[in-house]
Amino acid sequence: SVTAARMDVDDLELLATVGAGVSLAHRSAMQSSLPLLRRNYKLSAVRAWGKLSGRTGDYLIASGIRSSWSEDKIFFFCADGVSWAQLPVLSDDESAACAAITGGLEGGAGALPRGGAACASLTCICLTPHATPTAGDIAHVLQGELREEHLLVYMVQQIESDAAVAPTGALVLHPSGGAVPNPAFAGTPEAGGWVALGRRKPLDPLRSASENRADFLMPAEDTLPKGGLVSRVDPATGATILRSLVWPGFFAFSKGARYGYFYCGDGAKNADVALMLS
Repeated sequence: SVTAARMDVDDLELLATVGAGVSLAHRSAMQSSLPLLRRNYKLSAVRAWGKLSGRTGDYLIASGIRSSWSEDKIFFFCADGVSWAQLPVLSDDESAACAAITGGLEGGAGALPRGGAACASLTCICLTPHATPTAGDIAHVLQGELREEHLLVYMVQQIESDAAVAPTGALVLHPSGGAVPNPAFAGTPEAGGWVALGRRKPLDPLRSASENRADFLMPAEDTLPKGGLVSRVDPATGATILRSLVWPGFFAFSKGARYGYFYCGDGAKNADVALMLS
């Protein structure tokens, strides 16, 4: 079911031993606010995605699923777990500009609003769709019209594209073309039993339609440098935990029908991963 497949806020307890999570206050706030976000934006699901750290504050991130769990997601941010705002869609020029930025996020108090005056604190837009941004939301001007929310969503998209995974067999291909939760999935994967959400296999004409629907995503280990993913069973929780060496702070978990992933870091990719694994 969708409930079993969603990264519920309560599932963060399975990642507590690796230090990926949010404060108790934020967790409590998200338990109430994410269902409202899902309803107001008419989404199939909304899940906790991660926490990105800036110089003066952190950004909580949630992802919204429209019809497919492997692509076409929308992302939301806030600082308090309550006042969520949708992150913008980047143009090609904005993505290229963000890729050239070497510094990290500013975050929180001290960020510059679009008008250029310092704001007292970071506040986000409300839960309703299509709200007009105000000078209090993220508005740290990086250069010209490029603002910090552009860099934030660029980081989220890079991590999502490279690192997002699900246990093998957890998703199936819907006839409409989207990836949906497999209602029959109930097992924790063995080491290496993960698929990359952003990498589809070409359909095999020699296989049946049901086989193609069940096996349509590439193995996660085939999309990263060899050894770039480390899997272990957490003795405290019994959950299988997958850690990315390419994106430090990215963890996935699976325990029975419960699975998901969460990122907790500064958005920096490990540039030395090839040297580490050599």
